[in-house]
Amino acid sequence: MNQRSAVYLDLLGILLAIVAALVIGIFVIFLVSDEPVAALQALLIEPFTTLFSFGSILNRMIPLVFTGLAIVVVFQSGVFSMGAEGQLYIGALTGALVAVYLPEMSPWIHIPLVVLAALIGGALYGFLPGVLKAYFKADEIVSTLMFNFIATLFVSYLLNYVFKAPDSGGFARLPFVQESAKLGPIFDGFPTHAGFLLALLAALAVYLLLYKTKTGYELRTVGKNPLFAEYGGIKPKKVLILSIAISGALAGLGGTVEVIGLHGTLKDNFSAGLGFDGIIVSLLARNHPIAVLLSAFFYAYLQVGGQIMQANSDVPRDLAIIIQALLVIFVSSQAIFAYLKQRKLMSSRGGERVAK
Repeated sequence: MNQRSAVYLDLLGILLAIVAALVIGIFVIFLVSDEPVAALQALLIEPFTTLFSFGSILNRMIPLVFTGLAIVVVFQSGVFSMGAEGQLYIGALTGALVAVYLPEMSPWIHIPLVVLAALIGGALYGFLPGVLKAYFKADEIVSTLMFNFIATLFVSYLLNYVFKAPDSGGFARLPFVQESAKLGPIFDGFPTHAGFLLALLAALAVYLLLYKTKTGYELRTVGKNPLFAEYGGIKPKKVLILSIAISGALAGLGGTVEVIGLHGTLKDNFSAGLGFDGIIVSLLARNHPIAVLLSAFFYAYLQVGGQIMQANSDVPRDLAIIIQALLVIFVSSQAIFAYLKQRKLMSSRGGERVAK
């Protein structure tokens, strides 16, 4: 089987997984709803019927693109980091502090400074578990999950006791960001903010990094075969640390874009699992940075459709979450079966060599 055929089969598998999840979801709607047709219309069609709802899909898509790209980088490097959530929080914090406490200036200066602060904050927070993995053999899944808890609780403490806005009442948040740091709408009358353009640029940048640079080649080679990479002169430890740092920078930028584009402030518990949603987005995209744009859009579409369905029918938005969970199960099952098939093929080839 040539490479093109393998790609087509991969795409077919993803489409079948999506169709299967939707079919099961539709079946459940008919079981539980007194008005299943209205519920389906609200879930599948109404997100595209108004400018506001379509803009809401794009706004919801933006952070998913950043966290999805963050996961793509580490997964392509063979690192199973679960730390995008914590890195998103730290990047949001560092970017928000620059957006709030630097005085008004030209947006062409202020916004790049905010972006830079977010990239540095997220990258440094990704650097820490990378060092633990590279030099102390700490399991990256466990360490990054623990770093998530540290980040969310640390940010929560700062918002409640150190940087809490005087006029926030019972809500823990920073003061509102300076006007010069805000990302406005893409154009007048459209509800999607300019962070959408940053998300597109980020996807292009990650694609160029992974497939058009020496660094990207090293990342992918270590991800496929670290022993071969080491024999080829690549330093796996360096690549490991670099991959988690880049991933952290992307997740951190996603957090800051939410702050300066959507909320206008950093609020306690603002993320609602965006870092973990990025894992699903990456799985649907088969760890390809450009495909992340499509998978993030689809995932955001289901979320917005679920909210509209809950508002306009007797079906709760939890059903959309069930569909998302089924997608994860089906797509993950494909990956597991492919891995087992590859292992079986490699072992059979090994047996043939021994027999000869």
